[in-house]
Amino acid sequence: MTRRKTVLVVGGIVLLLLLLLPSALPAGQTGQTLEATLEPNAADQTSTVPSALPAASEPTNAPTPSATPLPFVFPAGSEISGADVAGLTVEEAREPVAEAIAAYDRAIALRAHGYTTTLRTLEVLDLPSAEQLVEEAQAGMGDRQGAVEAPVDGAIDRAALEAWVARLAPNLEHVAETVVISDARALTETYTFARTPGRELDVARSVETIAEAITNPAGPEHVDLVMAAGDAEPLPMAELGRVLSEHAGYWDGVAGFYVQNLDTGETLTYNAETVFSGASVMKMPIMLFAYARLGALNDQQRVWMRKMIIDSENLEANDLLAAAVGGQGTEAALQGVNEMSKMLRDLGLEHTYQLIPYESGEWLIQQSMLPSGGPAQEGQAPYTAADRYLRTTPGEMGRLFVMLDECARGAGPLIEKVGGYLDKTLCAEMIGWLQQPHDPERMVAGLPRDTRVAHKGGWIDDMQSDVGIVESPGARYVAAIYIWKDGYVTDEHATPSPYLGDFSHTIYTFFNPVSPDEARQAAADREP
Repeated sequence: MTRRKTVLVVGGIVLLLLLLLPSALPAGQTGQTLEATLEPNAADQTSTVPSALPAASEPTNAPTPSATPLPFVFPAGSEISGADVAGLTVEEAREPVAEAIAAYDRAIALRAHGYTTTLRTLEVLDLPSAEQLVEEAQAGMGDRQGAVEAPVDGAIDRAALEAWVARLAPNLEHVAETVVISDARALTETYTFARTPGRELDVARSVETIAEAITNPAGPEHVDLVMAAGDAEPLPMAELGRVLSEHAGYWDGVAGFYVQNLDTGETLTYNAETVFSGASVMKMPIMLFAYARLGALNDQQRVWMRKMIIDSENLEANDLLAAAVGGQGTEAALQGVNEMSKMLRDLGLEHTYQLIPYESGEWLIQQSMLPSGGPAQEGQAPYTAADRYLRTTPGEMGRLFVMLDECARGAGPLIEKVGGYLDKTLCAEMIGWLQQPHDPERMVAGLPRDTRVAHKGGWIDDMQSDVGIVESPGARYVAAIYIWKDGYVTDEHATPSPYLGDFSHTIYTFFNPVSPDEARQAAADREP
């Protein structure tokens, strides 16, 4: 009885252990443990354990969980807005991209001629957000492998930028201005036209320069605005006339001027129809007459031409007059001056004539061949004591030089009315003679060095003159300058002439104004 109770107690304990052990053991070991526990000893095979004890179940493996997918990261070498996003997730990439975009928000100093202002780039630049850029970069990959490069696609508001720059114009621009600077101490620069250059803001080119800087976060901190030179409105020729008239008031005598802008045809006259002595300026119409009658010159005639134009010799002028009518000597030269004077009248030059050859008066008197001279006064007031045998006016001689320029271009009254051998080639050859260096004391004294001028000057005791075609950057023009005084115009007045050269300087600077600083410096240099 006691043994049976013992067996029952032990069996209950075993049963209890069987119920508790599976929950305490690791999975997969339960079966082995149970088998080891339940394996009977040979001595226990007569155990009275109830046959109703259930058998241990076969062990089973727990289900294996599926793998979690790896998050998207940007491939090696990827950049968005210049930021390195290689190996970063979409969320992680937003921060460096945001920092890169923020670099576009900066101040740029705009400057020109001492003026400076500041432009904030975001006033005219529309930038995408970091989230937008990153998502677009990811979406743009699709199934493609490899690095991503996604720059900032910022949009500049061109209209806003142009308006912003245009508002700066009043601070930077000024209109060119021409003034007249007077210096009574100047020998040949009493009146000088000076121009303060204008400035204009080139909005279009400035916008291009600024836009390039705005779209580069590492761009310059300063941008120079693009300025253009502002041209002054040309002064009317009447302003030149006003200054020359005031200038002529300082001359103790009579001054006369004729100026024509060959580019526009505009003309200025001052005492232009006053009759002056012809002097050696008349050698220009003698040259014209000789070419019309002779055509291409032979060697001897070219020697005479050089001596007449360059050296202003009188007797060689007479030789050309005689040769032009097929003869030689004073009588032929007298015929030549008469036919030349008719040529000039046919051109409408009423007061330009030569009645006798140079230095021939005494011989003509001896031969009782001296013609009567012109009237004591002719032309328009004011009057001068003009040579009665050799006369012209500033206007008529100036117009004859204009005709020569037209002929050199194959047109004008010299070809139409004079004819003969005249053509553009011969007229250009005549201008070439007049351009050779000679007589620097009159018109040339008031011109910049190396100025090309086709001119002929003349002088006698009481008169100085010079007429020429001047080539200058501002204009091609003809100027005829004459002065007379009741008395003697000394060499002091002529070398250089403080009036012929001075008037010439005033005319030249009208067409080619100097800077005010240049004019003031020249005045300062004249300080004793």
